[in-house]
Amino acid sequence: MKARLIMLLCVCSAVNADPLPPVVDNSMYPASEANTVKPSSTNALYEMMGRLEQLQAEMQQLTGKVEEQANLIAEMKKSQSTMYSDFDERMQGLEKKAEGVKPATVESPQTQGEAVASEAKAAETPVAAPAVPEVKQTPVQKTDTVQVSGEASAPANAPRLPPVGDDKQQYQQAYEALRNGHNAQAIAEFNALLGKNPKGEYANNAQYWLGEAYRVNQDIDSARKAFNSVIENYPGSSKVPDALLKLGTIEVEQKNPVKAREYLTRVTTDFPGSTAARLATKKLLLLEDVKQ
Repeated sequence: MKARLIMLLCVCSAVNADPLPPVVDNSMYPASEANTVKPSSTNALYEMMGRLEQLQAEMQQLTGKVEEQANLIAEMKKSQSTMYSDFDERMQGLEKKAEGVKPATVESPQTQGEAVASEAKAAETPVAAPAVPEVKQTPVQKTDTVQVSGEASAPANAPRLPPVGDDKQQYQQAYEALRNGHNAQAIAEFNALLGKNPKGEYANNAQYWLGEAYRVNQDIDSARKAFNSVIENYPGSSKVPDALLKLGTIEVEQKNPVKAREYLTRVTTDFPGSTAARLATKKLLLLEDVKQ
């Protein structure tokens, strides 16, 4: 009986032991591990692809910004060149202002020189001789007293000075008005001076600065007429190249490159070596850059 019981126990233990090997030998864990690894690798690939797309987008943005910066630099170069040309024009204007002020400072103390010149003209021309006796005869009359002669000598000197200094003073006043920004006043005074004495000593300068006053006042048509008057009415004036340069500048501002080249080329060909020709050459180069 004991032997049978032992045998039954062995059989039972064997029966119970059979299902254990499949559980112990279940080597599916590596396969499951492989399955778990595959999704992680694909996710990493997707992440890398997404990162690459982000980098490409960032590169596109950077290239766009670089192009914008290049365009800004090009515009800054153009504006800088125009600033240099404007600076040259301002320097030229200051030089012309200095030229306009110098005659005033020199002529004001030269009353003796003007008196000598007027006396020389009076000696050469017989017409000036009667003008002097007419003033002197009034105080010499016997019917008048000595006090009357003193009163007559004062007005006799008063009319003489204004003809000598009247154009100069009026020109100076108009020029100072323009320099101080009183364009309307300058235009009126320059026109009055030109209307009174269009062939006077200051007429060519007054005509030129009248055009500049019109240009600053945005009256382009009147500015054109004034500068053309300098060229037509005062062909021997030193203001002719400056007037041509101003006409070319006006046409550049008015987007008329063909007409602008015509004026600027005329400056360089007719007046080589002048300051106006140098500025005109720079403007022609700018026009060529815009054309390209």
